[in-house]
Amino acid sequence: MRTTTSLSVMQAIATFSLMSCLGLAYVINPIEDSLFFKAINAMVEGLYQKPVLSELNNSIVAGMLLGLFTGTSYVFLSMNKKVYDYFLLFIFVSIILIFVSSFSKYDAFPYHVTQQLFLWFWIGIPVTVGMAGIWQNSIGNQVISAFLILVMPIGLSGNTNDQIYPILGFVFSFILYLELSYGHTRYSRLARVMYFSKEFETVLHWFLTTLVFTLALTTGLTSVAFLFHDFLGGILPYSFSNSIEFNTIYGQALSILVFFMIWAVLQTLFSRGYLARQVED
Repeated sequence: MRTTTSLSVMQAIATFSLMSCLGLAYVINPIEDSLFFKAINAMVEGLYQKPVLSELNNSIVAGMLLGLFTGTSYVFLSMNKKVYDYFLLFIFVSIILIFVSSFSKYDAFPYHVTQQLFLWFWIGIPVTVGMAGIWQNSIGNQVISAFLILVMPIGLSGNTNDQIYPILGFVFSFILYLELSYGHTRYSRLARVMYFSKEFETVLHWFLTTLVFTLALTTGLTSVAFLFHDFLGGILPYSFSNSIEFNTIYGQALSILVFFMIWAVLQTLFSRGYLARQVED
């Protein structure tokens, strides 16, 4: 597989993983239970003195598709700065006019449609930001997107005993998104430094091989961690094993999070050492 093809495939898989982990996050915790959604709903309801967002279609799929469209449009428009600037001005003026018309009781454009688009756009923001991070090699956008994926769906409900498969899918796709998006940014720069040489292809192949091994190992160990959590529930004191902290998603995720942190540190140290030797050679 040629180097340029490998880098493009990394971007494509990172995009798919981005959408997958956001969708699975809302499978684990529905949007109706999201603290973020409840806060926005309360703010909008206080502004208009009536329910607004709760009466709209909060389809996660529609939000992700709109986010994908918005992010893709942003990537293409940003290639031409003049067109991009005019487009931003058009969007800004349109939003102001729609907002003003809603308070002046002049609905030249159905305001319900704009509310619906706003909700879907809000749901798809992590995808929009993540698309810019993946296809423009922006580490800042990658970090913001990952943060929003973790924060926006957070709620107080949920019991992971019946959600092990969605959680495993989320962990798998989230790590894949982070590794491939950041990996493409790092290795595309390295490709220019090493002039797309055969040594660079060796480094890239090593990274992809390590990534596959890492994903397989972390998914397997995550499964074991969930089983071990249930085992602890049977041997620990009743008061502790039936506590809220132990039985919610946050209690079960703690042991998994510790493993991921340790593994990430070890992988980073090992990969940097290997990469330094390849560059020196």
